[in-house]
Amino acid sequence: MATVRRQRALATLGVTGLALTLVLTGCGADSSDSPASSAGGAPAVAPALPEGKAAKDAGAGVDTAQPATGTGGGAPVINREVIYTGSLTVRVADVDARAEETIRLAEAAGGFVGSDARSSDVNYDDVPYQRATITLRIPRDAFAATVDKVAALGEQESRKIDAQDVTEEVIDLDSRITGQRAQVESARKLLEQAKTLNDLVSLENELARREADLASLEAKRDRLKDLAALSTLTVELLQDSAPAPEREDGTGFLAGLRNGWDAFLAFGVVLLTVVGVLLPWVVVLGLPVTALVLFWRRLRRRRASVPVTTAPPASAP
Repeated sequence: MATVRRQRALATLGVTGLALTLVLTGCGADSSDSPASSAGGAPAVAPALPEGKAAKDAGAGVDTAQPATGTGGGAPVINREVIYTGSLTVRVADVDARAEETIRLAEAAGGFVGSDARSSDVNYDDVPYQRATITLRIPRDAFAATVDKVAALGEQESRKIDAQDVTEEVIDLDSRITGQRAQVESARKLLEQAKTLNDLVSLENELARREADLASLEAKRDRLKDLAALSTLTVELLQDSAPAPEREDGTGFLAGLRNGWDAFLAFGVVLLTVVGVLLPWVVVLGLPVTALVLFWRRLRRRRASVPVTTAPPASAP
């Protein structure tokens, strides 16, 4: 019995010692993870601070600052590639003078003239007027300001601005260009190792094809970037005496009445055209034929009006 009691006492002491050991180990781990115990090891992570301010960790002795919003820890900023195209119609008193001023505005913004077409015409009252259509390429950053300046040259009649985001297309082309360049370099290395004439010809053809594909991809990418960097603005300058633009067809009673009247006038024009085409034939061929028909009818009437005489019967002897 004494032996059993002694064994139980030793077991109890062992369990108690093991529990104390585990508790002390946990406390030591907690203290080693604290900022005070990290002075001789890796710097501890400081708590988040207000944006734009710096703080010094008392335990680690490391200066930390909260990074600016959107500059750290997030996705890289992507420059959007947007193609802007616009059309502007302005009524002015002097078309040539305002056209030259429009060109100066585009050049002052860093752009240039893509095309310049000018013409003269007459309105419905036979009053002459001038017209100029100018295509401008303007840097994207100065596009909106230039449009407003050109519109202020006269009386703005219409304005239309379109935007097309081609960022995804440019990124896709850049990725394809990178892969195509790797294929071109691989083909060049293989070409240097060619030993037979057939291999040389085959590799040269393959290299030429890959270089052509690469050039095509680069041309597409450069074209999109050029359109995004330089926006296109088409300016139409009309003199004050120019006719008003045609209204779009609407719906309703008045619109139907207007369309019906226009259709009637169009039918009259077609009818008069047909009469004009047939009139020479009627004059040249119709009059002689009509005269012959009338002469034939009169001749028949005369023959019908002449009495027919019969000889008397002979008397018997």
